[in-house]
Amino acid sequence: MRARLLRWLACPMCLGDLKAEIANSQRCGSFPCVVVDSEDAHRTLATESTTPCKLEFDILMFTTVHAPNDVRIFHREAQTLAKNGFSVCILATRPPVETCDGICFERLPSPANRLHRFALGLTVLVRCVRLSAKLYIFHDPELLPIGLALRACGRKVIYDCHENVAMQVLQKDYIPHFLRPVLVPLVNLSLWCCSRVLTGFVAATELIGEGFPPNKTVVVRNFPPVRVLEMSRGGLPIEDRNNVVVYVGGLSRERGIGEAVEAFRQVKIPDAELWLVGPFYDPSFQRKILSSLPPNVKWLGQRPYSEVFQILRLAKVGIVLLHDTPAHKACLPIKLFEYLGAGIPVIASDMPHLQPVVEGCGVQVNPLDVEAIAATVARILSDTAALTKMSRVGRERVASHFSWEPEGQRLVEFCSTVLAERGSPPKGLAG
Repeated sequence: MRARLLRWLACPMCLGDLKAEIANSQRCGSFPCVVVDSEDAHRTLATESTTPCKLEFDILMFTTVHAPNDVRIFHREAQTLAKNGFSVCILATRPPVETCDGICFERLPSPANRLHRFALGLTVLVRCVRLSAKLYIFHDPELLPIGLALRACGRKVIYDCHENVAMQVLQKDYIPHFLRPVLVPLVNLSLWCCSRVLTGFVAATELIGEGFPPNKTVVVRNFPPVRVLEMSRGGLPIEDRNNVVVYVGGLSRERGIGEAVEAFRQVKIPDAELWLVGPFYDPSFQRKILSSLPPNVKWLGQRPYSEVFQILRLAKVGIVLLHDTPAHKACLPIKLFEYLGAGIPVIASDMPHLQPVVEGCGVQVNPLDVEAIAATVARILSDTAALTKMSRVGRERVASHFSWEPEGQRLVEFCSTVLAERGSPPKGLAG
């Protein structure tokens, strides 16, 4: 039965300068977004070697949704695997060069819209087969049919699940409201079927991992590497910085951007500012927010990865105001740990699972209560002693409990185990 299913699936597929720049920047969002090497040189991909890639790899990662410089895919996983001896290629849209940090890039056509993105499946499958990797890792739920087709061809395939896919369906604006509750059980059924066929799964949180077979699943959380934390350290002591509150990441309704902007209309502390760093996902929401920004809120657009950490050196507080939606249950946002690792106290949503992380190094607040957010911003910016203590506690906590290195080692060991099965030689363990 399983062989028949696989054949059927296969058939249709067969700092100072930066501060001055920020002060003078316009709210146009025209800043470049390039891939940068997060080592000391901070080179951009555009200046990296263009040595042609080979057509056979240990690991091929592929995505049609994420950028080639995605923090989890490139800066965390691919770099860790490459440094541990794997040959790695990333198949994605719009890679600016062919190689960077020893990682190859293969270009996919850029879809004109969401429908075209779903139609990329056959192209992705052909490229995956042509590149002939020993292990394939995909990062988007719409690529599940491609993963199944590769399994039908006898390839080893891992699904790296970043988010709670079924619950995300409830938040997709492009899906009619009446269809969303109907689609959730269908998505869960699809994931259950795939869990019986795919080689393995990587989950970004423990809750996500619970949806897959434990004997072939590893949890690899999005904690920042030590070298990245070092990039964000420095600058003035937290108590001597300007009253800058920063948000880094995608800008959407569900992430509390509207409430944060409205709260700053009520913040009366002199020179207090909110800096929004990142892209808008919804054009209508972008127009709504930017059409009436208060003077103490600045949108800095999407910034290069290394520059984000320079911005963190200027900030006094970070915000993470995720709404309490099904998709955010047990969510561990990267930005929370990057703020704390940089010694920046946080104002976070009052979701219970964030309490062990935030306690002692930040304040939790109802993300829908604009007045409470404004009062919390004013209180935390005015308490220098508390800021200094929270800065120290947050930095020490991330360094000791929430760094990427143990997560990356689990990924390396998991991939080595998968490759070692059925006679393939284990690879990737350094030393």
